[in-house]
Amino acid sequence: VVGPGVAGTTGVPVLVGSGTLVGGEPLSLALSNAKPGGSAALIIGLSALNAPFMGGTLVPTPNTVVAGLPIDGTGALVIGTTMPVGIPSGAQFWVQYWIVDPAGPAGVSASNGLRGTTP
Repeated sequence: VVGPGVAGTTGVPVLVGSGTLVGGEPLSLALSNAKPGGSAALIIGLSALNAPFMGGTLVPTPNTVVAGLPIDGTGALVIGTTMPVGIPSGAQFWVQYWIVDPAGPAGVSASNGLRGTTP
């Protein structure tokens, strides 16, 4: 875990990753404690930014943003995928969810950030 989250409707959303980060193997990013029925954006970066943003800290440099991800009625969202093949050993990436949430300081809440390093 790198970087703090930003509290919203149900407190601070929590991001947990699982998987070995080996090419071709399963990988998942699970968000919990987010605004039930809300919408999230997954921010993926190839470096850490750790910059002030909308009342919190934007952990990843936003190289890729996947917006409009639906959060279920329990405040959860799980994205499952396969780790791409061919990424060199020691490569790092950072991820974080930002959630549309009127209870947040600037109308958003955010999860903690995560850093992954390929084996």
